[in-house]
Amino acid sequence: MNQLIPLLKDYINGLLSPEDNEELRDLFSKYPDLKKTADELKSEEGLRELLLEYEYIFDADFARREEDNLNHILTHIRAGEGHNRHRKPWFRYAIVASIIFCLGIGGYILYPFVSDSSSNTEQFSSTIPAGNNKAILTLANGEEILLSSEHQGIVIDNEVRYDGGHTVVDQDLVARTQLLLRTPRGGQYHVTLSDGTKVWLNAESKLVYPVTFVGDRREVYLEGEGYFEVASDKKRPFIVKTEKEQVEVLGTHFNINSYTDERISRVGLLEGSVKVSPARGQGSEILRPGQQSLVSTTGISVETVDMDECLAWKNGEFMFNNESLESIARRLERWYDIDIELSPRIKNIVIWGAVSRYEDFDTVMEVIKRTDKRITYSMQGRRTVVMK
Repeated sequence: MNQLIPLLKDYINGLLSPEDNEELRDLFSKYPDLKKTADELKSEEGLRELLLEYEYIFDADFARREEDNLNHILTHIRAGEGHNRHRKPWFRYAIVASIIFCLGIGGYILYPFVSDSSSNTEQFSSTIPAGNNKAILTLANGEEILLSSEHQGIVIDNEVRYDGGHTVVDQDLVARTQLLLRTPRGGQYHVTLSDGTKVWLNAESKLVYPVTFVGDRREVYLEGEGYFEVASDKKRPFIVKTEKEQVEVLGTHFNINSYTDERISRVGLLEGSVKVSPARGQGSEILRPGQQSLVSTTGISVETVDMDECLAWKNGEFMFNNESLESIARRLERWYDIDIELSPRIKNIVIWGAVSRYEDFDTVMEVIKRTDKRITYSMQGRRTVVMK
């Protein structure tokens, strides 16, 4: 038994000698659960999956009982030979825990999931509030201005002021000067451009625009998500450029979702018409109200869309309509300024439901759990692990 740990280390690392391989094969034939678990631990993905699924069996004292635990477990397994069909699942969980600690490979991966001796990871007890109005305005000279959360937006008209009239930048700005409005995670903001166009920015988004539009076209750059109500000007088209496409309009209302970490960029049209052209030059499409374009590396397509769902974020809601948990997790990360880790087995679970996005994180998770009550989650700080 004293040689078991070195044998397992060599097995997982592919370093077994022929003699040791024969010895370990005899052990695996006696203890099938040990063989199955060791095989899963040979891959990092398998290890992380086991850690996520069996996280709850760990406590602060477990590491101090390393080999004693393994010996105790194998003794019980031996005593239970012939009764495998009635063996309780926790025997397997304990094998996982003991091997991980005995091999010394669990600490760096397990640390985020395991609390120290003075505090335990709590489930369903986060107090993470929803995002709110906050943004950073960057001037042409690089100066950054943290915009007040007491205001919903700013107005640009040869100067920068809050929508309530208070001055933000106490200086004259050159007409062609480019400004950058950036919302961090957990932030949203609204800006009225010099031509009267209104733009609402979702969390973790950027908008680059001039102090005053000059010339025969009005052009801005968006990264992330923004809803546009474009002021009509038939002589000067309004153009929104993103990393994946260009949207050209004369006067209309539309939403663009073009985050860099999303595979597909979406443009949804509420009223008017827009022309969407992929940045790679793969043709273009004219959208009608109620339609949405989807741009990816393979080209552009158009589908009918529920605009209430498309604009839910702007109207203060989360709407989950046949959406994968993996996709939802990215939205929640941006709005609640958290990091979410999903067990691989649940990434593609489809979620339905709706909830105000001004509710705290726990409330949103309760809505998600209505789809599958087996979904659970645990939190440490701003790190969340979701599993079932």
